[in-house]
Amino acid sequence: MTLGVRSAWFGWISVILGMVGAPASVWAHSGEILLVRMVLHQNASVTLEATADLAANLPLRGSKNPGEAMGKALRLRLPSGRSWTLDQIGRAKISLRDGFGHEAPVNLEHAGPEGGVPELYTAAWNWRPSESPLRLEVVGESGQTVLFWLASEETGAVLPGWRMLLGGDKTASIQLPVPPSPLRWNWKAGVAVGFAGMGLVLQGVLVVRRVRRWRAGS
Repeated sequence: MTLGVRSAWFGWISVILGMVGAPASVWAHSGEILLVRMVLHQNASVTLEATADLAANLPLRGSKNPGEAMGKALRLRLPSGRSWTLDQIGRAKISLRDGFGHEAPVNLEHAGPEGGVPELYTAAWNWRPSESPLRLEVVGESGQTVLFWLASEETGAVLPGWRMLLGGDKTASIQLPVPPSPLRWNWKAGVAVGFAGMGLVLQGVLVVRRVRRWRAGS
C-alpha cells in the first residue's frame, strides 16, 4: 500500500496548522507517520496502540515482525529512571484494518495501491505501570516520525496535548488517573497457588516416607 511520496510533508504541514488553531481544516496522509494512541484506564492500566501503513512506512517496510519493530521504536520511561521498550513489556495484540478506526488529532486520508482499499497494521499493548507519571520516547535510531495523543477511555475522544515526535523526542509527563499499586492476585490465582503449595507439601511427605522405608529395609 502506498499513500504517496508527499505524505510526510503533508503530515508536518497539518500539524503546524493544527497548532495555530485550525483543526477543522487539517488533514494528513498517514503513510509515513506512526500513529500512537494511548488510553489511561481507571484501574491504573494503560493501553497503547501503534498503527502503521507498512507499505509506506520505510523503517517498517519488509520487516519480518512489524509489531516487534514498532515495539522497539517506542520506549517508556519511569520517574525512577527505569525504562523499557514496548517489546520488552510483552507480546502485542495484532490487528489489520482497512482504515483507522479511532478519532485522531487530524483528519487522516488513506489510499491503497492505485486507489485500492488500504490495510493498516496495529500493534496494541496493555500493562499496569508500577510508577507514575510516565513518559513515552521515540527511539532515535528507529527512524520513526510519531503522531502521539491521549484518548478518553469513555468516549475515545482525543484529549488535549497531542504532539508530533521525531527520534529522541519524549512526551510530556503522563499522569495516571489513579495511583499505581502492586498487582493484586484474584481469587483464582490464590486458589491455584494454594493447591500448588499443598501439592509440594504432600510430595515432600511422600519423599520422607520413602527414605525412611529405604533406611529401615537396609
